[in-house]
Amino acid sequence: MAAQKANVSVAEIVIRELAAQAHGTVDGLPMDIIRFVLEWPGIADPVRAREQLLALLGSDRFDLRPLDDQLPKFLVLQFPGVPRTIAPPRLFAVADLLCDRLGLVSCVPDIGSTLYAEPDARFLRDDAPESAITNAFCWSDAAAPKDMHWAPIAIRANLAWAFENGKGENILVAQPDTGIAVHPELEPGMFDLERAANVLEGGNNPNDPLRAGTANPGHGTATSSVVASRIAGKIVGAAPLAKVIPIRCIEDVKIFDGAPVARAIMHAVSVNADIISMSLGGIYSPSIAAALEKAIAAGSIVVVASGNCIGFVVYPASDRNAIALAGVNAGDIPWKGTSRGAAVDVSAPAENVFVARRTPEDNGVGVVTGGQGTSFATALTAGVAAIWLSHFGRDRVRAEAERREISVQELFRLALRRSARKPVGWNANLYGAGIVDARELLQLSLADIPAPSAGVEAVISRGQSEEDRDAAAVFELAASRANLEGFDWARYGAEASFLAGDERRRSDPAKAGLVESRIRPKPTPGLNATAPQLLQRVLNRLSQAPELVAPLDRQKDAKSTFRMLLSQPGIVRAAGAPESPLQGRNVQDIQDRLDRAIKKMDGRPDVTPEARARRRDLFDRSEKLLKKAREQGGRNLVAAERADVEALVRLTGRPALKITEGKLDPAALAATEWEGTFKVNPTWLEALSERVGRIDLDGEHVGTGFVVGDGLVMTNRHVAEAIADEIRGKASSTWILQDNATINFDDRGLGSAKRFRIKSLVFAGGDTIGREVNFSHLDMALFEVETNNGTSTLPSKMAQVADRQVGETRTDLIVVGYPARPDISALEDPSTHEIRDDIAKRLGEIFGLDYGRKYVAPGRIEGITGSLDDDRSHHWVFSHDSTTLAGCSGSCVSQIIDFFPILGLHFAGRNLTANYAHSLAAVRASGQVPAAIAERLGWTG
Repeated sequence: MAAQKANVSVAEIVIRELAAQAHGTVDGLPMDIIRFVLEWPGIADPVRAREQLLALLGSDRFDLRPLDDQLPKFLVLQFPGVPRTIAPPRLFAVADLLCDRLGLVSCVPDIGSTLYAEPDARFLRDDAPESAITNAFCWSDAAAPKDMHWAPIAIRANLAWAFENGKGENILVAQPDTGIAVHPELEPGMFDLERAANVLEGGNNPNDPLRAGTANPGHGTATSSVVASRIAGKIVGAAPLAKVIPIRCIEDVKIFDGAPVARAIMHAVSVNADIISMSLGGIYSPSIAAALEKAIAAGSIVVVASGNCIGFVVYPASDRNAIALAGVNAGDIPWKGTSRGAAVDVSAPAENVFVARRTPEDNGVGVVTGGQGTSFATALTAGVAAIWLSHFGRDRVRAEAERREISVQELFRLALRRSARKPVGWNANLYGAGIVDARELLQLSLADIPAPSAGVEAVISRGQSEEDRDAAAVFELAASRANLEGFDWARYGAEASFLAGDERRRSDPAKAGLVESRIRPKPTPGLNATAPQLLQRVLNRLSQAPELVAPLDRQKDAKSTFRMLLSQPGIVRAAGAPESPLQGRNVQDIQDRLDRAIKKMDGRPDVTPEARARRRDLFDRSEKLLKKAREQGGRNLVAAERADVEALVRLTGRPALKITEGKLDPAALAATEWEGTFKVNPTWLEALSERVGRIDLDGEHVGTGFVVGDGLVMTNRHVAEAIADEIRGKASSTWILQDNATINFDDRGLGSAKRFRIKSLVFAGGDTIGREVNFSHLDMALFEVETNNGTSTLPSKMAQVADRQVGETRTDLIVVGYPARPDISALEDPSTHEIRDDIAKRLGEIFGLDYGRKYVAPGRIEGITGSLDDDRSHHWVFSHDSTTLAGCSGSCVSQIIDFFPILGLHFAGRNLTANYAHSLAAVRASGQVPAAIAERLGWTG
């Protein structure tokens, strides 16, 4: 860890370390790189700016260049070779420092905000993994209409095609997106590749590489098909004769960076695009705002998705220079995932819109499937804008706008809203003037388009929560760039919108997958000191919102019904496969058992129609799954196939026993089956307990740690990622601790007598853990802590088992840690996403309301090291069934023998499935922990 020098702020240490780690060169504006967009009061002077940065950074290893020649106030500062591993609050602190030192109007980091999530048909169809991020709260399970042309028909584009020049002839639609991939539904003639661009990698090749691991590979292929697929194919776009200009500027619609999007808009302007269709969204960006102004001034029409799965309208749809689209289904009912609010102009189909789909797993074969999201409402409306322009003529439209002294954008907005059809009961406050109607739009002459309203009326979005209205107001004020109540929205607007968005996601447990960090972000001092009342309300709610979101387990391979069937002995097995009861049973027998189980669950009064339909879908596909399992012993099942049968798993629990002054409550222990197990020397448990502490940041619970060496505490790497920032690049990683990181060994985690300051990180597994479990990644970290806090000394080190064979037996164990108060997501069935009353009841029986304190949780190893999928190479993960919650991350797993030696490091779990731990002996044998550090640990045979 870089030591903080006197009179040098942490932000200054961070930015100097960024320069020290930078190496190589960079082309374009690639994703996942540390980058800041700098805005000057006037035209930026790159030479002067470079001199200032050299003086501040003490190094020339940075990349500084204009964002775009048409945006002369903006420069882009990048650090080549330094991946984006720093938490957004720290990046905003660095941005604030740069504002002060360089005299900037604004400085905004590209943080990859996840305000915008895109549901995707791949998640629940075609045997592909589901999305834990989106399915729980914005996926519709409704069947798609049989007519693949239903969406353009719903907006009456098919009727508009009969008008003269009503198919978008000679109109250019620029599409900042992921790029395009070859697909049978995308005729080469529908693209203008001479005007295309690749902002991310540089050059003009807009090909989407369809990288696995991103949420939306192929997104640009899908949206472009909705704009302009030709009539001869299976699907047809809203403007089947328009030309699409693909501009690759994102890899994932929910990973939103301002710089590449702003440059993409300016490229569209430079190639004279008539329409810019933007199916993406995130936080406020001054550079995007400036680019939108240029685009509108140049005569472009800009249509933008209002957002998905977040509630309020995100940026740039919330900008006054954008036409914002919400989404509906085939029945003219708002799609369940659409953003909504006063900023929405109109709505269009967004549920089960048929699109050209390409994925990383399709072996180059494109398909046509139903897509969901306001992305497709936007693409459809971009097509409608194209047929409007082609019908009336680009020159006539511009002349009419000029005569009225308004922009082409505003003229189209007025026409679009006037011609929209309004279903019975339509809520214009939330979903705009109505649903796009292309025929009525073309029948409305240019002269009959109504004039703009004389004034702007405040609209209260009835049906929208006060919290969502507050978030929407923050976004609106950020875009206003005003200085109100002493608050500088131009300088702090991006950070304010990030905090408002994070509060909305974090406060709704269903949106937990959209939260970037397990720890609530804290505002920079400058923003916090001057925040107006509106923003103070947001910050207050944020301070009370849940944190401690543990990594999401995508493995799904420990305790599913399927794997239990596959693991039971006694049935003739296929050659080379483990014994399995599926062998010797016919498929019909197994299906009958599944059918009975499904009917039993469907009979519950609290089961939703969506969950019932999903289980029926499981049964319909079970014959294929069961045949595959019988043939292969279940070892080669893809994640979705394992997840399917996990829908049948029921809750089974283990106790968790409260520790007070190092001792278990005899009465509580007597009520469990484990009473005889703990008839051991009580001082052994007390000695173990006193060495386990609660890791806090600013006094708030982050995880658990335990003493393993003199002055050394072990925890998870993902806990380290929550309390420290890793800067990676040319040299070895540097970790910079956030302020006030401590470990407290008090049984309740209270007081200062047993609290010790965490000084530095001395080791962490080499791979970022982030939000997902990956058994090949070592989720371990070691911190140096103070050994004397002025009141007491740090407990001595614990004994760790050096014999890796211990982790290869199904032995009894205990987990000692600090379970945190669960949020509603802890009560959710991981397969059906239903909230389970039996889970809530069980947690109540175990913990009552006493969380954040020390517990002992007995259990047993279920899956030995090397037996779990994705742990075939390292053999360093075992599964166990002790009761743990998110705050237990970093707990010690002890063998129930004399002295309770430490067997493993608990790092993750999946509700109703399994908990996972690293075998410390196996980690030691791997050699990943440097020998000098490993020698400091307290190994025992």
